[in-house]
Amino acid sequence: MEEELGVFLSTKLEKVYKTLRKVGADKEDAEDIIQETAYRFILYIEGIDIDYSEAWLHRVAINQFYDLMKKRKTIGGYLENIKIEDLLDYHTPEQVVLDIESRQKINKWFDNISRKDKEMILLKYVAGLSLKEIAIIYKTTDKSVKTQLARSRTKLKRLIRWEEKV
Repeated sequence: MEEELGVFLSTKLEKVYKTLRKVGADKEDAEDIIQETAYRFILYIEGIDIDYSEAWLHRVAINQFYDLMKKRKTIGGYLENIKIEDLLDYHTPEQVVLDIESRQKINKWFDNISRKDKEMILLKYVAGLSLKEIAIIYKTTDKSVKTQLARSRTKLKRLIRWEEKV
């Protein structure tokens, strides 16, 4: 039973770790946050619905990252420190050049949308969370998340189209 819990927790925390790294946490901070999140999960396991455990782990980790940012008096949310290079793979010299250009464009687009829009897009498409899990994180309904995601995507599409015209 304990081994199954360890494997289950390990797999879920791996996803949370990757999300933290992709949104800007450095390696040491992400590892510390994961360790604290695992401790809290074990501490409160009786009160956590297993179906919502991944969303719970993401929410706890994100809140800890917010707290860390506040302690360091960093301005802005954790997603404003996104490291696009963590999202892209480097294979060939040509790909490296294309990725640098892509990274610059993505950073520019993300600079022009709200923090919540960035969060929604990254939680859905980078972290791979379901609408239900995101709804739990934001303490809202699946339908609200779906609507907000659609609006966020529309804003991003408008920015991309506008830039292509210019």
